[in-house]
Amino acid sequence: MDVSTLVAQMHDTLSTIHTTLASLNTSQHDHTLDELERKREGTIQTLVAAFTVESQSLVQKREAEREAIAEQRRREDEERERKRRLEDEELAAKEREQDEERNVRLRNETQDVEEETDNLMSEVEAEAQRTIEEGKKRLAELEEKRKVSLSDLVIRVRSQC
Repeated sequence: MDVSTLVAQMHDTLSTIHTTLASLNTSQHDHTLDELERKREGTIQTLVAAFTVESQSLVQKREAEREAIAEQRRREDEERERKRRLEDEELAAKEREQDEERNVRLRNETQDVEEETDNLMSEVEAEAQRTIEEGKKRLAELEEKRKVSLSDLVIRVRSQC
Protein backbone atom coordinates (compact mmCIF):
# COMPACT_ATOMS: atom_id res chain seq x y z
CA MET A 1 0.00 0.00 0.00
CA ASP A 2 1.19 3.48 -0.73
CA VAL A 3 0.86 6.54 1.51
CA SER A 4 -2.05 8.04 -0.39
CA THR A 5 -4.06 4.82 0.04
CA LEU A 6 -3.32 4.78 3.76
CA VAL A 7 -4.26 8.47 4.07
CA ALA A 8 -7.51 7.78 2.20
CA GLN A 9 -8.22 4.85 4.52
CA MET A 10 -7.55 7.03 7.54
CA HIS A 11 -9.92 9.73 6.18
CA ASP A 12 -12.60 7.08 5.59
CA THR A 13 -12.15 5.78 9.12
CA LEU A 14 -12.38 9.30 10.59
CA SER A 15 -15.48 9.97 8.50
CA THR A 16 -17.05 6.74 9.77
CA ILE A 17 -16.19 7.74 13.35
CA HIS A 18 -17.84 11.12 12.80
CA THR A 19 -20.97 9.48 11.31
CA THR A 20 -21.15 7.03 14.22
CA LEU A 21 -20.84 9.82 16.78
CA ALA A 22 -23.60 11.76 15.03
CA SER A 23 -25.87 8.67 15.12
CA LEU A 24 -25.64 8.42 18.93
CA ASN A 25 -28.25 11.15 19.33
CA THR A 26 -30.90 9.99 21.82
CA SER A 27 -33.30 12.87 21.17
CA GLN A 28 -35.83 10.42 19.66
CA HIS A 29 -35.81 8.42 22.88
CA ASP A 30 -36.16 11.61 24.91
CA HIS A 31 -39.08 12.64 22.70
CA THR A 32 -40.70 9.22 23.20
CA LEU A 33 -40.31 9.54 26.97
CA ASP A 34 -41.84 13.02 26.88
CA GLU A 35 -44.76 11.73 24.79
CA LEU A 36 -45.34 8.87 27.24
CA GLU A 37 -45.36 11.30 30.15
CA ARG A 38 -47.81 13.60 28.37
CA LYS A 39 -50.00 10.63 27.50
CA ARG A 40 -49.95 9.42 31.11
CA GLU A 41 -50.87 12.87 32.42
CA GLY A 42 -53.62 13.21 29.80
CA THR A 43 -55.05 9.81 30.69
CA ILE A 44 -55.01 10.59 34.39
CA GLN A 45 -56.65 13.97 33.77
CA THR A 46 -59.31 12.23 31.67
CA LEU A 47 -59.92 9.72 34.47
CA VAL A 48 -60.20 12.49 37.05
CA ALA A 49 -62.50 14.53 34.77
CA ALA A 50 -64.75 11.49 34.21
CA PHE A 51 -64.76 10.90 37.95
CA THR A 52 -65.81 14.52 38.55
CA VAL A 53 -68.58 14.39 35.95
CA GLU A 54 -69.82 11.12 37.39
CA SER A 55 -69.75 12.64 40.90
CA GLN A 56 -71.80 15.64 39.77
CA SER A 57 -74.31 13.38 38.10
CA LEU A 58 -74.57 11.27 41.23
CA VAL A 59 -75.07 14.40 43.36
CA GLN A 60 -77.97 15.49 41.13
CA LYS A 61 -79.44 11.99 41.10
CA ARG A 62 -79.15 11.70 44.87
CA GLU A 63 -80.74 15.10 45.38
CA ALA A 64 -83.66 14.08 43.17
CA GLU A 65 -84.05 10.86 45.16
CA ARG A 66 -84.04 12.79 48.43
CA GLU A 67 -86.73 15.19 47.21
CA ALA A 68 -88.96 12.31 46.12
CA ILE A 69 -88.51 10.60 49.46
CA ALA A 70 -89.28 13.85 51.34
CA GLU A 71 -92.54 14.39 49.38
CA GLN A 72 -93.59 10.83 50.04
CA ARG A 73 -92.89 11.25 53.75
CA ARG A 74 -95.14 14.27 54.03
CA ARG A 75 -98.06 12.13 52.91
CA GLU A 76 -97.36 9.13 55.09
CA ASP A 77 -98.12 8.43 58.72
CA GLU A 78 -95.66 8.05 61.59
CA GLU A 79 -95.18 4.32 61.09
CA ARG A 80 -93.96 4.88 57.60
CA GLU A 81 -91.74 7.68 58.92
CA ARG A 82 -89.81 5.10 60.94
CA LYS A 83 -89.41 2.94 57.83
CA ARG A 84 -88.14 5.91 55.80
CA ARG A 85 -85.45 6.65 58.38
CA LEU A 86 -84.30 3.09 57.94
CA GLU A 87 -84.35 3.62 54.17
CA ASP A 88 -82.21 6.77 54.61
CA GLU A 89 -79.62 4.85 56.56
CA GLU A 90 -79.54 2.10 53.95
CA LEU A 91 -79.29 4.67 51.17
CA ALA A 92 -76.39 6.44 52.87
CA ALA A 93 -74.61 3.12 53.35
CA LYS A 94 -75.20 2.28 49.70
CA GLU A 95 -73.85 5.69 48.64
CA ARG A 96 -70.77 5.26 50.79
CA GLU A 97 -70.25 1.81 49.31
CA GLN A 98 -70.68 3.17 45.77
CA ASP A 99 -68.29 6.01 46.50
CA GLU A 100 -65.74 3.65 47.96
CA GLU A 101 -66.02 1.31 44.97
CA ARG A 102 -65.57 4.25 42.60
CA ASN A 103 -62.57 5.53 44.57
CA VAL A 104 -61.01 2.07 44.53
CA ARG A 105 -61.65 1.83 40.79
CA LEU A 106 -60.06 5.25 40.22
CA ARG A 107 -57.02 4.32 42.29
CA ASN A 108 -56.66 0.99 40.45
CA GLU A 109 -57.02 2.54 37.01
CA THR A 110 -54.59 5.32 37.90
CA GLN A 111 -52.11 2.75 39.21
CA ASP A 112 -52.52 0.69 36.01
CA VAL A 113 -51.77 3.76 33.88
CA GLU A 114 -48.75 4.58 36.05
CA GLU A 115 -47.39 1.02 35.86
CA GLU A 116 -47.98 0.70 32.13
CA THR A 117 -46.30 4.04 31.46
CA ASP A 118 -43.40 3.17 33.77
CA ASN A 119 -42.92 -0.12 31.91
CA LEU A 120 -42.96 1.63 28.54
CA MET A 121 -40.52 4.26 29.79
CA SER A 122 -38.20 1.52 31.10
CA GLU A 123 -38.25 -0.15 27.71
CA VAL A 124 -37.39 3.11 25.95
CA GLU A 125 -34.59 3.79 28.42
CA ALA A 126 -33.21 0.26 27.92
CA GLU A 127 -33.34 0.74 24.17
CA ALA A 128 -31.46 4.02 24.48
CA GLN A 129 -28.84 2.32 26.66
CA ARG A 130 -28.42 -0.47 24.10
CA THR A 131 -27.97 2.11 21.34
CA ILE A 132 -25.30 3.91 23.33
CA GLU A 133 -23.48 0.66 24.16
CA GLU A 134 -23.52 -0.42 20.51
CA GLY A 135 -22.21 3.00 19.52
CA LYS A 136 -19.40 2.77 22.09
CA LYS A 137 -18.45 -0.67 20.79
CA ARG A 138 -18.46 0.58 17.21
CA LEU A 139 -16.34 3.60 18.20
CA ALA A 140 -13.83 1.34 19.93
CA GLU A 141 -13.59 -0.82 16.80
CA LEU A 142 -13.17 2.23 14.61
CA GLU A 143 -10.57 3.70 16.97
CA GLU A 144 -8.60 0.45 16.76
CA LYS A 145 -8.90 0.50 12.98
CA ARG A 146 -7.70 4.13 12.95
CA LYS A 147 -4.70 3.25 15.12
CA VAL A 148 -3.77 0.35 12.82
CA SER A 149 -4.14 2.58 9.76
CA LEU A 150 -2.06 5.31 11.39
CA SER A 151 0.58 2.78 12.40
CA ASP A 152 0.70 1.38 8.86
CA LEU A 153 0.97 4.94 7.54
CA VAL A 154 3.86 5.75 9.86
CA ILE A 155 5.66 2.52 8.87
CA ARG A 156 5.17 3.32 5.18
CA VAL A 157 6.36 6.87 5.56
CA ARG A 158 9.44 5.75 7.54
CA SER A 159 10.23 3.05 5.02
CA GLN A 160 10.09 5.57 2.18
CA CYS A 161 12.37 8.03 3.97
